Amino acid sequence: MKYKYLLFDPYLWMLLLINIILLYKYEQTPQLFTTLIWLYWSQSVVYGFFNFLDMLTISRANSLAIDTEQGLKPNNGGLSISSGWVFLLHYGFFHFVYFIFLFSLKKTGQFEWGFFKMYLLLFIIIQLINFIQHKIQNRKRFVNISAMFFIPYFRVIPMHLCILLPAFFNWSNLTVFLVLKIICDILMYIVTKGFIWKNSLIATVERKNLIATKTSE
Repeated sequence: MKYKYLLFDPYLWMLLLINIILLYKYEQTPQLFTTLIWLYWSQSVVYGFFNFLDMLTISRANSLAIDTEQGLKPNNGGLSISSGWVFLLHYGFFHFVYFIFLFSLKKTGQFEWGFFKMYLLLFIIIQLINFIQHKIQNRKRFVNISAMFFIPYFRVIPMHLCILLPAFFNWSNLTVFLVLKIICDILMYIVTKGFIWKNSLIATVERKNLIATKTSE
């Protein structure tokens, strides 16, 4: 089974559970929609921040190699760190513009600060789990730094479109779009997870081949 590992992925199941709970909360209290909008914005920011930390702490970065007397070794500083900071500025500006857009939208109910804090903490916890998973899984693999730069956008843009479209066009049936948000959130995680897994394995094999070639010469 190609994606069998997902059955034992705690991040996936916690992400699904919290999304279902939030959908249920909205069904019980539709006035929470404004709070949900900001909570999902914050989820996206938290995800980007942990991706930034992940980029800064890469053990082996794909396509970053230098010749040494011992052979081909990864360059673990330089480009991976600078790419991380460029990502932070780019992703941060994107979410700043997004913040202004959300602030201009018509409010649906009061902002529930207690509700927001509790579920934001849950999102931080599951992102911490995801971060730890990445560090464990990639400690002996070469990671594609370019993929790490762009994958967060593939993760967050589809799910936010599901939220913004009804708000922008004043559509009333928001439950359908919240369900679509959950589907996009989970589906894009599976897609990007598979992409990272595949490319890190390929990068590791290619790097080993390069090292073997260098040594034989």
